[in-house]
Amino acid sequence: MKSILTSIILSITLSFILIILSLILSKKSTLDKEKSSPYECGFNPFSSSR
Repeated sequence: MKSILTSIILSITLSFILIILSLILSKKSTLDKEKSSPYECGFNPFSSSR
């Protein structure tokens, strides 16, 4: 019984650690505004996009 409880607590703790790490790492990639903006070639638009 004690080993089952320990296993459950360990798996829940590991899951929370992985979720927190993924949230921290994903915020670093959203800080770069140029990479998240749409591609722009530098020319003025000729007409509205479809």
